[in-house]
Amino acid sequence: MDPLTQFSLGAAVAVAVSSREQARWAVLIGGVAGAVPDLDVLIRSAADPLLTLQYHRHFSHALIVAPLIGLCTAVLFKLLLFRSKLPFRQCALFAVLGALTHGMLDACTSYGTMLYWPFSNIRESWDIISVIDPIFTLPLVLLTLFAFTWRRPRFAQAALIFCTSYFGFCGLQHVKATQVAEHLAAERGHQPEQYSIRPSFGNTMLWRMIYRFEGRYYVDAVWIGPGAEPRLYEGQSVKVFTVKDTAALVDPDSVMGSDVERFRFFSQGYVTLHSDDPLVVGDVRYAMWPDSVVPLWGIRIDPARADQHAEMMYFRDSSKLTRERLWEMIQGRDVARLSRVE
Repeated sequence: MDPLTQFSLGAAVAVAVSSREQARWAVLIGGVAGAVPDLDVLIRSAADPLLTLQYHRHFSHALIVAPLIGLCTAVLFKLLLFRSKLPFRQCALFAVLGALTHGMLDACTSYGTMLYWPFSNIRESWDIISVIDPIFTLPLVLLTLFAFTWRRPRFAQAALIFCTSYFGFCGLQHVKATQVAEHLAAERGHQPEQYSIRPSFGNTMLWRMIYRFEGRYYVDAVWIGPGAEPRLYEGQSVKVFTVKDTAALVDPDSVMGSDVERFRFFSQGYVTLHSDDPLVVGDVRYAMWPDSVVPLWGIRIDPARADQHAEMMYFRDSSKLTRERLWEMIQGRDVARLSRVE
């Protein structure tokens, strides 16, 4: 998730086990340790645009690495605070707890986090919360700030209770969205090979539903309001881009062919060709509208440059029309249905 949320959760966990005297140091140490794993974004290369995608949420987010990150953070703080009476074991406790929250929180989103590296390359994603969710972040930040200001660990404990309760609500929403997706597929006479159900950007009311059936991805959306009937937004479908399709465009053993497979791994297999550009492979997991198959990002395949790295492409649309339609959907209102993509 975003750095502010990561810092706040790491801080809240650390403060929750601290004394009043140690509360402010716990916020700083736990918060920094909770944010440090995202320094992996510094791993990048101008010559290889996919390097950042490959290593973001990689080894630095693994559960086995978290204690090491925590200990390094504790050593740094102890060196900076050499005159402080705060024992190293307390620094280490706050930092390790803070670092452990990072990968776990990211795994709750749908981006994909390598929690089990180096034992497994699975990109864990529990798909219950958006990468940015102000309803989750704001109370967490405020309660953690109160704990720091008044040196009251109970505020941090309240923050953790809130987080746990909110995750429970998100899990229930996920279950409801999955049921809608399964019912919709059955109505169409489809028997899906796999599902991907995830919240849309910034909220847990509007969900993006994707399922794969006979070589196509079917993308729809559903609004699930508390105590209200779900509102379905039937969307679009698009052909799955397979390994054989890659071979038809570029040598799989070439640099660009390897990049396509790296992008496929990053996208957890949810790749298609862009509807407006047959040489752009897109990540169908994400779109500006939850019922659309137009991806937020992708890579361009150039068969004439197979010995070079693929170019990253972005398709973000912040126009007024896009924002207004998304906001209407988040509120569960009627919107014009998108045209079908074949």
